[in-house]
Amino acid sequence: MNPEPTRETPETEQGTAHQPDGTDSSDEWNAGIADENMIPDQDPEE
Repeated sequence: MNPEPTRETPETEQGTAHQPDGTDSSDEWNAGIADENMIPDQDPEE
């Protein structure tokens, strides 16, 4: 038995995106509501 509690990890990490003017569009991106101006943010290289 593990004496220390573990936190649940999300099955998938949420993505992020923005508009050309810098407006955050992450919620729309994660909901699958994208438009032609949406720019997905790149994940940092590991």
